[in-house]
Order: sequence, then C-alpha cells, then structure tokens
Amino acid sequence: MANQFHLLNNSTDDQQQNHNIQPRSIDDYLDSAYQHSCNTSSHNGLLHDILQYWRYYIIFLALGIANSGDSAEMGATNYILSSETFQHDILGSDNDTDDDVDFAKRGSAIAGAHFLGMLISGLLSGVLADIVGRRKTLLLGLLGNTVVGILSSLARNALELCMLRFLCGINLGMVIAGVVTLTAEISPPSKRGRFMTLVASCYTLGFLYTALWALLIFKMSDDGSGYGSWRLFMFINAIPTMVAATLVTFFSPESPRFFLCRGRLKEAVQVSNLIASRIGYIDNPLSEEELRQYLYQAKGIGETSFRAKETIEVQNVDQTSSMREVWISLLSIRQVFVRGYWRTTVPLQLTYFCLTLTTGVATWWTKIFQMLQLQVDPYALSFYSTLSQIPGMMLASGLIDFIGRRRS
Repeated sequence: MANQFHLLNNSTDDQQQNHNIQPRSIDDYLDSAYQHSCNTSSHNGLLHDILQYWRYYIIFLALGIANSGDSAEMGATNYILSSETFQHDILGSDNDTDDDVDFAKRGSAIAGAHFLGMLISGLLSGVLADIVGRRKTLLLGLLGNTVVGILSSLARNALELCMLRFLCGINLGMVIAGVVTLTAEISPPSKRGRFMTLVASCYTLGFLYTALWALLIFKMSDDGSGYGSWRLFMFINAIPTMVAATLVTFFSPESPRFFLCRGRLKEAVQVSNLIASRIGYIDNPLSEEELRQYLYQAKGIGETSFRAKETIEVQNVDQTSSMREVWISLLSIRQVFVRGYWRTTVPLQLTYFCLTLTTGVATWWTKIFQMLQLQVDPYALSFYSTLSQIPGMMLASGLIDFIGRRRS
C-alpha cells in the first residue's frame, strides 16, 4: 500500500523534476508566504498591513486574549481573598475583623484548587491536543472556563467555589496546551519567537485587566478595605475568556501540523493554503503531492513526519483505539528525558517550577499588602506591581528573535 505514495512510482520525467525542485515543508511554505507579504507591503505602513491582513493577525489576537483569560482566572483569587464581602459570604466572617475568617483552610483551599487542576490537566492536555486537535482542545478549555467563571460568581459556599476553581484549573491546562501549540505551528518560522512572545505577553495583560477591575470594584472606601461586589468581579473576570472563545470559533483554523501528524495530508494542505491566503500569498499554493514528497525525501525531520508516513502507509487514521493512543502518547513523554534531551528538559522544568512558586505567592499579594497596613492602597499597589511587568514584556518581544531564546 505504501508503494503508491513512494517516489519510485513516479514516471522518469516526474522523478527528474522532483530532484530538481525541492518540495516544501509546511514551515517552508508559511515562511515564504510571510516573507512575500513583507516584501510586497513594506512601504504601505503598519496600519495598512493590519487592515489588509487582519484575518491573519486576528488569529494571534484570539490566542492572545485566550492567554489573557487564563491569567485573569489565575489572578482573580488574589483580589477576592482580600474582599471583606467575600470573607463574609464564603470564608465565614460576620464582623469587621479577621478573627472569624478561615484563611488557613477555606481560603488556602480556594487559592490552591486551580493549581491542583492545572497539575492534572498539564499531564493530559498535551495528549488530548495530539488526539482531537489543538483548536478543539483550546475551545473546550475556553468554553469550560466561561461556564466556570459565571458559576463562580454565583457560588454559595467555600466547597462550591473550591470545586469550581479546581475545574477552572483543568480548563486552564487545556487552554495553555492549545494556545502554545497553535501559536508555534501557524507562525512563520523566522518570526516564531516574536509571535509566541507577543501572544505570551498577553498573559501579563490579563493580570493587568484583573488588577484594574479589582481597583475599580473593591476600592470603595478610603482605606481600601474592599467593600465591593466580588460576584460582579468574578463575572467581569470571565469576559476575556468569552471573547476569546468567540474569536477562536470564527477565525482560528486548526494547526496544519496536527493534520500532518495524523496523516491527513489533504486537510494539512488546505489549512496551510488558507493561512497563506490570509497573508496575501496565493501565487504558488502548497499541494498534497508536494507535501507527500517532502515527507519521503527529507531526512531527520522529526517524529511527526515518521508518524505521518506510517499512518499514510497503513491507512488506519481512525482505526486506532482512543485509549491505546492515549497510552502511547503518555509513554512518548519519556522521550524528552532520554538521549541527552534531559539536559534541556530538566532546567526548563525547574525554571517553570520557580515561576509557579512566584505565581502562588502572588495569589496572596493584596492580602499581604493589607496586613502590612501601608499608606498606599493595597489594590492600587497590586495594580502598580502588575503594571511594572510591561517593560520586560516589550523588551522580550523585541529581543527574542534578535539575540535568541536562550539568551533572552
């Protein structure tokens, strides 16, 4: 069955032509499409390019807002824990002191529930994205967090809110898996670092969005004690996720590399050409035969291509058991710890672990500022500390493709 796809079955003239013309990969095609659009629109100005190619840039806008919704949900707990109305409704306070507020059990359970959900989801979301698709995984997480965000504003007690925050963490993991892979796989390779950094920087904007609304809602008295509606705050906090779900539904395509690794070359070519057309490149579209030739000619091009060739040859795209595929995908995780890859994987994991520690402490920032009884309003102080991240975000987006990922 595989012989019908092999280059040796081509005619002599076709073989000669294939040797003379190097077939393009998806990355090659997207990069040439982007470079073509840059060359043809270099004198038109940034605004003109955005208006002309808005259907391409709105994909990354949708992914950026999805990332913002993630951070908004993660940052929400920091502000509601400091709200006296929340303490009265959920944590058991019925006076103006902290004596009857159960921060040690109820508060910490609510603050940590979404981290537990993210831990579980982090192990499974990547597998889900490889089986059902990056876009579907992302949409599932966004729609789930939209529902969870609305229900959180209606929670009646700590147990309900803790369960909702756990489900929020499950959805956060799916959103992260979808955003990261989609951004990487539809970006032009030469500018991949910049596009990924711009989408990742929206994470800071999500924290900023949450901090701004906390400042407006909870700063209802001169001492910043938090006499605001935490339920209104939780509902408003879910808006970025709602917007992202809408934009992804209407404007974001599936990753062409997902179709490629599933052996679905027709869909991979269709999506690649769709993305290229949104950048204004329609002169030399990618063909299914060209992509097939690339798979069989290129050497050392990764596990994805080997898997795609195997799927094409046996023609059993939909015959593999879902549970068996999940198990195989979980076992494949060990590949990042063998053959010297652990030297890169372990430091990156430790770095992310340290970042997570910082995020965990940030869950209590505003409450810590309240306890210190500083002259500056605690909600304003949280807003300023979040605002300080923007210069670093802008610097990273400018340097990531110039000096490299590792140095940045």
